[in-house]
Amino acid sequence: MNSFHVSLRAKRSNLLIFFLIFLVFGTCPAWATTPSVCHQDNCVAVEVVSKDADMERGLMYRTGLDQNKGMLFVFDKDGKYSFWMKNMHFNLDMLWISSDGHIVYIGQNIPACTSDPCPVYTPDQTARYVLEINSGYVVSHHWKLADELKLNGI
Repeated sequence: MNSFHVSLRAKRSNLLIFFLIFLVFGTCPAWATTPSVCHQDNCVAVEVVSKDADMERGLMYRTGLDQNKGMLFVFDKDGKYSFWMKNMHFNLDMLWISSDGHIVYIGQNIPACTSDPCPVYTPDQTARYVLEINSGYVVSHHWKLADELKLNGI
């Protein structure tokens, strides 16, 4: 057998392996994607937090969020989770999201707290997730109560 046939066999083998991986994982495997929250045709890349210490700190002390970025708080069960803006340096929009992905409560342009005691923001509906995004995002992207969001890679 000459080297051309060996090389062709190796290329076919590699192509078969690639095709099998494509069939199993699709075009973009879940482990290779950035977690995101999407509404229709726009998405926000999110930092996902679910540990108590990370949830308590949230976005405190940060100077801002990049465009189309956010923080998603993931809770173990549905509840009326309260948030405040202590030690924040910028305003936020906050969305409380049900376990099935619907927006159940929206806090728009919530101001950074500048003095104690800081106001507490509590939804009137239970939620499983809370999304913090840049102030104005909800209005500029037409997100509203009851809209369905897709949580990718969460």
